[in-house]
Amino acid sequence: MIRKIKFKSPDSRFFTDALLVFLSAIVLCYMAFFNGFPFFYSDTGAYLQAAFGSYKPVDRPLIYSIFLRNTSLSISLWLAVFAQALSVAVLVFYCFKHLSGTPKFRVYYVIYIFLITFFTGVSVNAGQLIPDVFAPVMLLCLALLIFARRLTLIETLVISLFFIFSVSVHNSHFIISTLILLGFLSAFIFKKRRQSLQKAEVKIRRIIYGLMLVVSSYYIVCTVHYNAGLTYAVSRHGHVFFMARLFDCGILEAYLADACPKYHYKLCSYQHQFSWDFLWDYDNSPLYKTGGWEANRKDFNAIIRDILTTPKYWPRLIARESEATFRQFFTFETGDTGQQLEGSSSIAAVRAHWPENVKEFFQSKQEAKKLDWTLLNHLQTYLTAFLFLCSVLVYLVPGFDPKYKLYLTFILIALLVNAFVCGAISGVIDRYQSRVIWLLTMPFMLYIASREVSLTPLKKLFSVSRRTGT
Repeated sequence: MIRKIKFKSPDSRFFTDALLVFLSAIVLCYMAFFNGFPFFYSDTGAYLQAAFGSYKPVDRPLIYSIFLRNTSLSISLWLAVFAQALSVAVLVFYCFKHLSGTPKFRVYYVIYIFLITFFTGVSVNAGQLIPDVFAPVMLLCLALLIFARRLTLIETLVISLFFIFSVSVHNSHFIISTLILLGFLSAFIFKKRRQSLQKAEVKIRRIIYGLMLVVSSYYIVCTVHYNAGLTYAVSRHGHVFFMARLFDCGILEAYLADACPKYHYKLCSYQHQFSWDFLWDYDNSPLYKTGGWEANRKDFNAIIRDILTTPKYWPRLIARESEATFRQFFTFETGDTGQQLEGSSSIAAVRAHWPENVKEFFQSKQEAKKLDWTLLNHLQTYLTAFLFLCSVLVYLVPGFDPKYKLYLTFILIALLVNAFVCGAISGVIDRYQSRVIWLLTMPFMLYIASREVSLTPLKKLFSVSRRTGT
């Protein structure tokens, strides 16, 4: 006899929660509303051309462009902004639901949404048409997959899909997520760390499941690229970005001085003639004078391999990359929303695919150069500095709930890994860390919610005031 599967209709609480998340996503769009149009970045044009035109970028995954095309419905870019904000709102809601340990989590969730919207740069990231907003989404998914104890099957599926997608939209996300998961997996080797994780009900199978999702993301991106007529790979030009980093570290020219008499690389003809921007100076960089990205693949791979396997260059490489990591960790000003100049790919994309929005685009505060993020950056800096101080106290003063200390450790590790991957491989840029720095507020707000800190004293104060007034 075949057993029938019964589907229960959602209860009233589900619809209330859905409305709450929906309204929270609207709040997170505030900065884009304030601007008058979705924020653009220099890379936005490339993503839009790939989404709505025939351009196929070879240096970044196509997944984010596909996201823009589908979420906008080819009708409005505001829908893409809302989808980004909704992604953050959903994952933050799940974190409060499963990690706060209180049935009153909805009140703290709403307070938290307003806190991060007006005191951090998350609203700017949610309103900007680049994949930066999905870095914190990825980390929130990881936190839930590792720490949440009572996820339903549907919630696990939703979070898993969010995680696969958020890993897939940017090359750095593959490395960041893998390093974090391998770090937690290696912690099980040590007895004391293993016992701490086991007390928090962290299971090895959860870590392995996360790694399986990362691998799935990798193959999904490769398949998408192959179907689009590109190579079956996430990116074919990692050698160019890393070579640019070696140049920034001062290692490339030192290596060429040693190796050119023996190997005669193409770059040897341009020793002491390198422009300051190895990667994007199309007129002067030897990268383009020697044939460009693909033509230099063999030489660049050989140079990188030789540098990484020669102990002579290790001290300088370690020193420069360590410096970049720690500089990036504390470099997180938000608001990288400079004016898009005439002739840029962003303006070309708007004119080509969204002609009805050209007027709205040029009337935005971003294009009119009327944006000033000084106050927001001061608020974010003061808040972050205060939370760093609180973090030190958490580890020095006994008595803090070990579960929330573990959540804090996860966030700090995630921030450090993000700083390493972005700063040490690409270079120190504010937006790399500003996209995730607001996550430092999460463990403390979850802890406050777990203690059910209430507004009872204020209620009593107002009630006394009313009685006095009468």
